Amino acid sequence: MAEMRVHVCNGITGARVETVRASAFSYARLLSAGAEGTATIPLDGSMSPAEIDALFAAWKHMLVLERNGVVEFIGYIVAEPQYTRGTSTLQLKLGDLWSLLAGRLAVDHSVGQAVLWSQTVTGNLATHANTALVWARDSYTGLPNASFPLTIPGVPGGTSVTRTYYGYHLQPLPAMLNNLMDEGLDIYFKPQWLAPGMAGWVTHANNAWSSGTTREMSVTAPFSQVTGFTQRKDAARVINNSIRAGEGSELDMLAVSNIDMASPLPLLERVTNSKDVTSASQLSVLAGQDLVTYGEATVQWDLEVLADTPVDVGDTLRLHFSGDLRIPDGWYTRRVVKIAGDMGNFKTVSVQATGGA
Repeated sequence: MAEMRVHVCNGITGARVETVRASAFSYARLLSAGAEGTATIPLDGSMSPAEIDALFAAWKHMLVLERNGVVEFIGYIVAEPQYTRGTSTLQLKLGDLWSLLAGRLAVDHSVGQAVLWSQTVTGNLATHANTALVWARDSYTGLPNASFPLTIPGVPGGTSVTRTYYGYHLQPLPAMLNNLMDEGLDIYFKPQWLAPGMAGWVTHANNAWSSGTTREMSVTAPFSQVTGFTQRKDAARVINNSIRAGEGSELDMLAVSNIDMASPLPLLERVTNSKDVTSASQLSVLAGQDLVTYGEATVQWDLEVLADTPVDVGDTLRLHFSGDLRIPDGWYTRRVVKIAGDMGNFKTVSVQATGGA
């Protein structure tokens, strides 16, 4: 039987503060996107109201869900706990590292006035992302404390690009990261113990990033480890003409259109604002990547497996089907883009073809 533990950790350092009992805990981990979690904490009278307020204060602390010693999820408490008299429980809403990054600007705070700041960065897309994360975590040395528990490894190689970032855009950090991801960068903040008693995330970033781990599963075989399978197709974001609007306004606005003239679909246009982009060539890359990502419906497979199955976001799955009513026989290679679960015995593994929306 799985040993489930829930820890309260400091939101700045990641240091464990307390281990608490939870009667329910749901979570998700996503590739290149933020995810949420929820936790239910039973109240049995062992904690005073003041202790409850201190332990579950929004943003001050994070909750860590651990299964058999492995971290499944780390989430900041992003709202004051909900209490309803008669239930004897606290309901906590959690957000992963992306929720904290939403409150940070993609600027170097060490230079004084942000609106006067600019910096040129040269390197692959992951280097640009890592540089912005360092700005957000390390460049502000005053109070409040800007630190958060994240390891940021270097990523050598890849195509190098040179970009200048300007403080007057006052761009939130996730917006900058989204621009990089729109160009093909993948980012995964893996939750784990960074050191004994210290929880945090490790950054994995690269174009079409993969963990390097490949696993094989036979979906349709008798006694398969896959106990449930669902195919989803989403065409809501399909386009064949991507228009990117860059810096400027009215007649001075920089704009690029990239159209797929070979598309058999009716014209489907979408304008995406990238007001911090000052280069037409960068806008063209973004518009072209839009057609790659959204040129066809997104196909996602959701697999239900035992919760202790060793599979994580970024892993490659080779899935075999035989005799299925919908999926033709054969092997299929897919990348894990989402893991979702709770304190129960099963979790859902979502996979897509690399490059899908």
